Amino acid sequence: MDNFNNGMQKFHLRQLSAFSLLLLLCWLVSSCRHGDTEEFFYGDTIRVECPTGQTLKYVVTNANTNTVELYGFGDKYFLGNGPLAIPDVIRYHDQNFSVTAIHKKSFKGCTGITQVSISDGISKIGKSTFSYCTGIRQVRLPSSLVCVPNGMFSRCTSLVAATILEGVTVIGDAAFRKCRSLERVNFPKTLKEVQYEAFLGCTSLREVDLPDGCETIFQRSFGNCHSLASVRFPASLRFIGDYAFMECRSLERVYLPDGVDSIGTAAFSGCSALRAVRFPQSLKQVGSWCFWGCDQLPETDIPTCGTGKNRW
Repeated sequence: MDNFNNGMQKFHLRQLSAFSLLLLLCWLVSSCRHGDTEEFFYGDTIRVECPTGQTLKYVVTNANTNTVELYGFGDKYFLGNGPLAIPDVIRYHDQNFSVTAIHKKSFKGCTGITQVSISDGISKIGKSTFSYCTGIRQVRLPSSLVCVPNGMFSRCTSLVAATILEGVTVIGDAAFRKCRSLERVNFPKTLKEVQYEAFLGCTSLREVDLPDGCETIFQRSFGNCHSLASVRFPASLRFIGDYAFMECRSLERVYLPDGVDSIGTAAFSGCSALRAVRFPQSLKQVGSWCFWGCDQLPETDIPTCGTGKNRW
């Protein structure tokens, strides 16, 4: 009987040791994923409330440096309400994470957003991030941005003003295309290029003051800006692309500085109010149909340089 009891005690002890070991293993695994020492891995999803109250979704892109990329709202069916402030640092489970990028199309079609402010540490923004956000009226971009991405605010039809901070060198294709309410754009001194259809169809835009240093205006950049009455062309400008200012019906005078050597096809076609153009001696190419439909512009003012035909 004593032997039996001793055997049972040993059996219970072995069971208890195995159970204790299992508990210890569970605790070790759990401690890696929860609490103050939680470990995160590439691809993990984090949801954190931003300063303006919306819950945003982030994905870990570098677990060693606690770097994350923003993927939009935490609920894919939530379109956002009111102003949106996007921070460049978030805190989750007592750890700080750096937000360095916003994924493409993250807020596309979120019509409830009325204002956007992006913190300065975010240097990479994907294309069409806020396209079709028809409620946005004002935007503030980060100073770390080098290029305004393609289609970033395309068809944001309520957007009235945009401030582009110093550091941006390129405004990408269709970045503000068909922002019909856009009246004011503050261009940075660092700007070099305005790319394809960047402001096409911005029918409320009245004035464009391009900074010294801007060299290229690409195709259709300011086409169909019907209210555009004043454009400042900087001395650094070299090239004006095809259809760049087509149908700018309020534009009366164009002063092209010395240095411009090429004006593209139909660049000022349909500018029905255009009365005077100052052509530089540096001009080498005037594209075909460059001033077609400019009925108030004296034909004698158009130079014969270049190979383009049918300039009138």
